[in-house]
Amino acid sequence: MSNTAPPAPGTETGGAETVDTETVDTEAVGAEVVGAEVEQRVSWAELFFDLVWVFAITQIAAALADTTTPGAVARTLLLLVPLWWGWTGVTLLGNLAGPAIDRTAGRLTLFALSGCGLLMAIAVPHAYGAQPWAFAGAGVLLRLVLAVAIHLKTRPRLGRWHPFSATLLLGGPLLLAGAACDGPGRTALWAAAALADLGCWSLLGRRLDAVRFETGHLPERFGLFVIIALGETVVAVGGQAARAPLDPPAATAVALAFVLIATLWWTYFHYGAPAARHSIRHSPSTARTVREVFTYAHAGYATAVIGVAVGLKKLVAHPFDHPHGPPALLLAPGVALYLFSFCYARLRMFGAVGVPRLLGALACTALAALAPVLPGAATAALATAVLLAVNAAEAWYVETGRPLPLLHPPVRRRSGSAAAATPRRRG
Repeated sequence: MSNTAPPAPGTETGGAETVDTETVDTEAVGAEVVGAEVEQRVSWAELFFDLVWVFAITQIAAALADTTTPGAVARTLLLLVPLWWGWTGVTLLGNLAGPAIDRTAGRLTLFALSGCGLLMAIAVPHAYGAQPWAFAGAGVLLRLVLAVAIHLKTRPRLGRWHPFSATLLLGGPLLLAGAACDGPGRTALWAAAALADLGCWSLLGRRLDAVRFETGHLPERFGLFVIIALGETVVAVGGQAARAPLDPPAATAVALAFVLIATLWWTYFHYGAPAARHSIRHSPSTARTVREVFTYAHAGYATAVIGVAVGLKKLVAHPFDHPHGPPALLLAPGVALYLFSFCYARLRMFGAVGVPRLLGALACTALAALAPVLPGAATAALATAVLLAVNAAEAWYVETGRPLPLLHPPVRRRSGSAAAATPRRRG
């Protein structure tokens, strides 16, 4: 494994009144890391764990592609919440365990958690049909193993009531009760479980201030999850294109899809990475950054990219047709959600929203409204143009030394991350 940490994910850079800069200097951030302490690296066992979630994302995307109604789309996305919660929890376990996560006991724990995740992923296509107990039972077992492992690593600092114990005791029974019901009852109970999972981070996340996180490991782990999601876009496009001879319409769609995927990568890893890395390293409340930027904002990134993957798959199948069914309409909303998630992350980190990404998100929202009457290739081309324009605008502001236009909330509260961040000006 490389000894050089990849850039950390998070939110787009740009000047804010709370940070005396237009962007974070990547070299400056790197110097801080080198001059401070050796960072925790992602272990091979954690990468093995990620393989299961690669399959889980593929299962979610495949289930979305087979939906026929907006309600079915929403029910499928509900299944993503416990999977995302499980991945996030195991990532925090690996961070808190440090090097011990790659020793025998740590590896065996990760293997057990991986097995639970694999069973959940296998059950995804039939979770609302013949296999609800497999999905719910494996989800509860994952929560139990994780809660015990977290307790052993953090006792007595966290106490008994924290996000991991709460999601076991609240979300777990709701998952099992949902498995015992049929139809709308199952959907309602699993929706309540999803709200419990997400709400526990908000209500009890401050308890995590009692423990110390290693700040180099987390950006790398969450960046890897974005790579997993982007990998699904490549698989969706390539798999669909390989099913038939690559005629000119399909080749055009593949080219559009590739540029869109590359631009999604650029939007996340270019300017966003150094800013989030600097923020989490200097925040007086690392737990707050973990909760709001990594847990919530990255849930938005992941959901968005999965939606884009499904939309691109339908695009390659029928490049110049008007979309038929909800899956073919997920591309533009996915890009909009992706950009809105960056706006949220930047607001929580630095107290303001970058105007280019906000305008891009609004443009893609309008595009989503127009998508039903446009050929798929036109929607993809316009979404790609929006992303290219957003990144070009940011690059122009940064490279010319101009302050990035910002939108501040009416009542501005100085965030802990913003108060701590004082990165250098580029150049």
